[in-house]
Amino acid sequence: MVDLGNKKVIHSLAGPAIFGLMILLPVDSMTYEVRCSIGLLLWMAWWWITRPVHLAVTGFLPLATAALFDFVPLSRILPAYASELVILLLSANVLTTCWSLWGLDRRIALASLIGVGTNTTHQILAWFAIGMILSAFLPNTIVAATMIPIVVAMLKFIGIEDLWESNLGTALVIAVAWGTSAGGATTPLGGAPNLLTVEFIQEMVTQEEFLFTTWVTRFLPLSLCLMVATFLYVRFAFKPEIAQIEGTRAFFTNELKSLGPMNIHEKWGFWLFLIPALLAFTRPLYANLLPAFSPAYAFLTFALLCFLIRARGENLMTWEYAQKKMMWGLFYLFAGGTALGRILSETGTAAYIADMLLPYASNGGFVAVLVFAALTLLMTQITSNTAAIAITVPITISTFDSLGLNPLPFVYIVAAIGNCGFMLPTSAGGPAVAAGYGINLKTMAVKGFWACLIALVVVVSIGYLLASFWPAFSTA
Repeated sequence: MVDLGNKKVIHSLAGPAIFGLMILLPVDSMTYEVRCSIGLLLWMAWWWITRPVHLAVTGFLPLATAALFDFVPLSRILPAYASELVILLLSANVLTTCWSLWGLDRRIALASLIGVGTNTTHQILAWFAIGMILSAFLPNTIVAATMIPIVVAMLKFIGIEDLWESNLGTALVIAVAWGTSAGGATTPLGGAPNLLTVEFIQEMVTQEEFLFTTWVTRFLPLSLCLMVATFLYVRFAFKPEIAQIEGTRAFFTNELKSLGPMNIHEKWGFWLFLIPALLAFTRPLYANLLPAFSPAYAFLTFALLCFLIRARGENLMTWEYAQKKMMWGLFYLFAGGTALGRILSETGTAAYIADMLLPYASNGGFVAVLVFAALTLLMTQITSNTAAIAITVPITISTFDSLGLNPLPFVYIVAAIGNCGFMLPTSAGGPAVAAGYGINLKTMAVKGFWACLIALVVVVSIGYLLASFWPAFSTA
């Protein structure tokens, strides 16, 4: 018998109930396709927020509902589950999983921390900075999952076991989590929300390949300002209970020594990731020569080599290990977000919602930038940042298209603020990993609220100035 008092059951049933009510809603201005699409949007948003099932399971709802209710051709959304950027995300995860197998990720993190002094403020800033730098090139969840265990081990080394009761413990773990969020917008490799934004730009705006170099040049001013502002806030936001952490340099040195010299497997893993990353960022140099060899296929080629290369009698990686360690759910969350965006576009739903938002768009002025950025920031806190981007970016594009304005600068601003998951474990990979280690969630929520406000002010202000005075910010 179903326990209706169980919150998970109630949240599970609420999703399809919302969908059904939207279909039956007697609104003449809404076509059947629009009602179904809005119902699906609300259903997915509800399940992404309340999480009665894994986020990846929600990602399959577009396929199931489209097949059952026939409001959009399946042929239009099936490609979302095998798009180039899904391949890129999958391939990059193969390569970083290879790093974790041989300890290369841990070696890089420890080597980066050896030079940090014993001052607790310097420690907090160092962990934030390293998380921020690494997350520009690696998925933020992977960076957090690598670095936070090192933080926890160091804290145990100095006698701090209960992170909830320790200001220093909470501050250090949050610093890593926030660093991975703040640095994530710098390059498309920073995480799934960035790649999803690229997908929407390619499909809904440019209809051509969006280059990694274009992303970096457009986002670097926003990212740098965001990182500096967040860095300064972290500097003053936390008050550790001790001023010095004695023995930390020795801890990092001993941990690094315990790994031994860099082995052949780590070297292979390093180069197998570095080469496709370089190919991705130098794409303009060979795009005409190899038009089909986009970053997705560069990463796929080198990911396949992980399973083929043997060094000193051992495979660099086995499929069995990959099956156990890779973040399979992330790909389906990403694909589901892409599919939802396609449905909103194909059925005219994004345009319908955009028409309702036009009064708030203020002909593309500062208020419009603020409204759409604030909406994205709110969505990012209560659901995953990938899910937030899946919902807000298509609507942003359609709204400013309806106004006859170039949507690109607004998309750039929305994508940047979409990486600012600071308050809740639901917002991004870094905070989720941090919460799993038992930090004080009240501290993260309160401090994160102010971090979000600072991020909103910085991104909106700088983004508006860039859109107003830098013509390249409006191009792809």
